[in-house]
Amino acid sequence: MIDNASDVLVIGGGVMGLTTAWQLAQRGVSVTILEQGRCGKAASHAALGALWPPPMARAGALQQLHRKSLWGYEAFVQSLQAASGLHVHYQRRGKVELMNSAEAFHTAAQQCEAANTSWPLLDDKPVMELLTSAQARQYEPHISDAPHGAHLCRWSGQVNVDQLLEALVTACMRGGVRILEGMRVDRLECDANRIIAAHSAGQKFVAEKCVLCAGIGMPAIASNTPHSPPITPVKGQALLLRVRNEVVTHIVKSGMIFLVPWQDGRILVGSTTEPEAGFDTTNTAEGIHFLLQGATQIVPALKSAVVERVWAGLRPTGPKHRPVMGKSPAFDNVFVCAGHFKIGIGLAPLAAAFMAELITTGRVEPGMEAFALPTNAQ
Repeated sequence: MIDNASDVLVIGGGVMGLTTAWQLAQRGVSVTILEQGRCGKAASHAALGALWPPPMARAGALQQLHRKSLWGYEAFVQSLQAASGLHVHYQRRGKVELMNSAEAFHTAAQQCEAANTSWPLLDDKPVMELLTSAQARQYEPHISDAPHGAHLCRWSGQVNVDQLLEALVTACMRGGVRILEGMRVDRLECDANRIIAAHSAGQKFVAEKCVLCAGIGMPAIASNTPHSPPITPVKGQALLLRVRNEVVTHIVKSGMIFLVPWQDGRILVGSTTEPEAGFDTTNTAEGIHFLLQGATQIVPALKSAVVERVWAGLRPTGPKHRPVMGKSPAFDNVFVCAGHFKIGIGLAPLAAAFMAELITTGRVEPGMEAFALPTNAQ
């Protein structure tokens, strides 16, 4: 059976696939999403929703794209709420990051100066502020001692990932996107400049263009193409704590551990980074111990918190932890948008807009060439 009802097939219904499909639909393109499971229930669902801009010292194309995407995140959420009719909780609580050495504090001072000079202003306050140990305790009274000080980033925020993904699904459907779940695509074929994405049960979906947003499933889908996207999984474990009284009011970060508080008394704790784990998504005693120990060292009051949930997800990442975005070298009408590692939720608004522009007009937005699929990938 051949289905040719769409202009564009989007393979993968995570945050990138959904946002790209929604952007395309807003441009009048007919879109079908093929998702092997349920939309938004894989890697995207495991994200904690913490959004903070990379420091100015990191000035590469990825960091610039990430920052620009975050500057427009509030407007993106407002547009999504209007399109879906659903509430998406987003707020800029700010992030207090504890420094682990005098050298780190000195570096943070330079970052503050650069950010306050270059980043968009917020309510006439410095967007980044250096804090002494005493000042850090004023912002977060329950943290342990911060002998090397801290810095406050007011541009840091958080989004409720479950609400975000639900709104994206709804906005897509309201915009005319057809979503087909439980559709595992096992290969791609080209036929007279039209793409056929073949379902493993034999059903074929034909469209003029195809966008691969399947994350860690990408290599299997594109294994028969000359240039298979080099996407690999990186396991991350996280947990959810519940406390009776509010003990953290900002995102608090120290080293690899970060705490994301919500108004209902829950605190998300992340996260491990385990590239050696492969496709394993089990929680381990070592991983949970690392998170709990880190959280209670930062905020001793969390020792009495209730562990409400633990989980693990697989973050898709491209070469050198950089995403792959652009046209496939193998086919003019196949596009790739995958491998966004830990920052896919934050990058989605701008990355999807750039992909929609490329797919509909052929225009490569400035900076996008840095994420082109390597021509020597096999």
